Amino acid sequence: MCENAATKHRQAFKLGGGFTPQGPLKCFDYRGRLKRTGTVWTASARIITAVIGSGVLSLAWATAQLGWFAGPTVLFLFSFLTC
Repeated sequence: MCENAATKHRQAFKLGGGFTPQGPLKCFDYRGRLKRTGTVWTASARIITAVIGSGVLSLAWATAQLGWFAGPTVLFLFSFLTC
């Protein structure tokens, strides 16, 4: 019962619903896996979006920690600094 590396790592890619890729399709590579279509620009855009998104979500928490008077005061002060 000897298995070589080529047959050992050859597994079918299941998409669900019993569909297996047959023949050369544009959306599958030579191993039957979905092709990656991302570029450097799309990866950069997703990273920037994640960083800005976490910053926006933490702004509400930081304002709540400052309290009713200091929170709106600091937001108003920073609005003048960004203009």
